[in-house]
Amino acid sequence: MKKSLTTLLAGAALALLALNATAQEAAIRKALADSIPQFAKIDEVRPTPMPGLYEVRVGTDLFYTDAKGQYLIQGELMDTKARRNLTEERMTKLTAINFSELPLKDAFTIVRGDGSRKLAVFEDPNCGYCKRFERDMQKVDNVTVYL
Repeated sequence: MKKSLTTLLAGAALALLALNATAQEAAIRKALADSIPQFAKIDEVRPTPMPGLYEVRVGTDLFYTDAKGQYLIQGELMDTKARRNLTEERMTKLTAINFSELPLKDAFTIVRGDGSRKLAVFEDPNCGYCKRFERDMQKVDNVTVYL
């Protein structure tokens, strides 16, 4: 009986926290949309490791705000103790592409050496930097390049 009461109370506490988080997210969304029209289409609001600070994602742009959505910060969030750039880590996750999901059947394929390393290249044929990169890639061996 005692164990089931503890489980019930723990479940109720978790449900209350989830409800509070949802209400907090809705409040932040409303406050930012009312203040800044570009924030009418917020993709995600979530708490950060810093108490009272929330991440606001619009596409792949990250912003930070307080619990009321009154203040907005554009910049990087750093964990100084762990020496980690939390914004950079989040952006890496958001913009990651699963190599196996690329439409490689539509690409031109160049194999050099045994082709053991794989590289997908998206380039502009009129871009000077892309042309230089292509010249530098001539020196790389044991690679399969998908253009």
